[in-house]
Amino acid sequence: MIRIAICDDDFEMAEQIENLVDSFQQKHAEEIETDIFYSGEKLREEIKQSCPYEIMLMDIEMKGLNGVDVGHMLRADENNDLVQLIYISSHEKYHMQLFDVQPSGFISKPIQPDLFERKLVSAIQKIKRRSKDNRRRLLRLQQKGSESLIPFKDIIYLESNSRKIILHTKTEQIEYYSTLNKENEKLFSDEFIRTHQSYIINFYHVKQITSKKIVLLNGLELPISERYVASVKKSYLTFRGNLIG
Repeated sequence: MIRIAICDDDFEMAEQIENLVDSFQQKHAEEIETDIFYSGEKLREEIKQSCPYEIMLMDIEMKGLNGVDVGHMLRADENNDLVQLIYISSHEKYHMQLFDVQPSGFISKPIQPDLFERKLVSAIQKIKRRSKDNRRRLLRLQQKGSESLIPFKDIIYLESNSRKIILHTKTEQIEYYSTLNKENEKLFSDEFIRTHQSYIINFYHVKQITSKKIVLLNGLELPISERYVASVKKSYLTFRGNLIG
C-alpha cells in the first residue's frame, strides 16, 4: 500500500490530480490510498507528529501556508527523508527555493498526463528501491574497539587530520583512525564526493559550489582543490538533476 497526499487549494485541480492517480492505479495495478487537503495548514496538521505518506503531490502557491513552507516543515524531521515530494505548479520561478526541500519532481500546470505518469512511476520506484537499500546506507567505523553505524543521511562531511578521520554529523563530531581513501570506498552513494585531499562532502548538505569553495547549508565554508573542481561541479549538477527529476 502506497499512501499519497494531494494538496492544492484549487478544488478542480485537486480532483484532476486524484483522477490521474486513480487512472495510474488501475493501469499499473498499484495499491494506492489518497487523501486530499485543500490548504497547507490542513496538511501541516496531518503530518505534524509524523508523516503517514510515501508521496506528496503539492501545489506551491496557496493561500496561507504555501507549499515551500510545508516542504521545509516536512524535511525538518529526518524520519521524512524518504517521502517523495512532487510539486505541481505553474510557478517555475521557485525551482531554486525548492532545492533545499529535496523534491523528487516538478510538474508544470496544466498537467500533461504522460509526464504525470512518468513522475509517479519514478517516485514509486525510488520508494521501493530506497526501502530495500536503506539498511545498507550506513557507514561502519571502528572506534575504541567497538563498531559504530552512522546513517549516510546524518553525515555532513568527513575531514582528514593526520592519520585520523573527523566525521562531522548533524549532532556530533566523531574521531577515529582511517584514511579518506578507505572511507570513500565505503561511501558508495552518489551524494558523497571527494572535494579536497582533506575532505569528502555530502551533496545533501551543500548550498553553493564555486571554483574555490563549497558553502554548506549550516554556513560553513570548505576549500575545494583545483584538481577536483570540474568533477565536483559535474557530479553536483547530476545530483541536482536527479533530485528535481
